[in-house]
Amino acid sequence: MGLLLRVFYGTLYKVEDGKLMYKSGFLWSEINISNIRQLVIGETMWVGLRPASKGIIVKYNRYDEIYIAPENNLELVEDLKTINPSIEIIYKD
Repeated sequence: MGLLLRVFYGTLYKVEDGKLMYKSGFLWSEINISNIRQLVIGETMWVGLRPASKGIIVKYNRYDEIYIAPENNLELVEDLKTINPSIEIIYKD
């Protein structure tokens, strides 16, 4: 029960020093925003690393991707595009 509460209330995302940092429960890492090549908004990812249950698929490096769920998807997308304008944005319904 404690782990579930930690994941639910302990998830955060931060854009700082050219990096997208995330922490959710025991998962944490950072991604260089310059390595992000694509953001897929509005699609669910059913396999792979998912420190969230809804949100954005961030594709970075050559084959890496992670699923995140910020409080405001569009605000995060704007912040990332400001730092790396070459990021491709795909909207799915």
